[in-house]
Amino acid sequence: MARSLSVKVPTAAVIAQIEQAIAKIDADVASYPADVEKYEAELATYKVDVAKAIIDYVSKNADKIGYDYNSDIRINTNYNGRLELNFDSDKIAGFPVKPVEPKKPNQSEWYGNKHINRREVLEQNLKVLRMTTQEEISASSYSSVIDLI
Repeated sequence: MARSLSVKVPTAAVIAQIEQAIAKIDADVASYPADVEKYEAELATYKVDVAKAIIDYVSKNADKIGYDYNSDIRINTNYNGRLELNFDSDKIAGFPVKPVEPKKPNQSEWYGNKHINRREVLEQNLKVLRMTTQEEISASSYSSVIDLI
């Protein structure tokens, strides 16, 4: 028969981690406008780089243009007569990588049956932990907070 394992985590350590997570969220919220501006500048550069890469690739590989699905450059006419060129970017050496859009910090999400943001949940847990007189909390209590940190 298996024995149960009881693990205790120091309350002060959990409080410190929650405070660090809240500070990180605040820093991310403060830097978000600058991150979005940086992303938009990188995206504009990316669009120019993609256009140059496609022009260079098509001009050097005109023999790879085809109508079948496994062509490197596929010509397709859709239902309304629009002509499309489809590229397999994995087959194009040196094809630019699209920049990653910054995630909105402190975005409201579903936690259980509530639609709240991470900072609010962390602040609620921090209030409860500060009110406790216990030196240690169980690992199961800690595991409910660890996903948010």
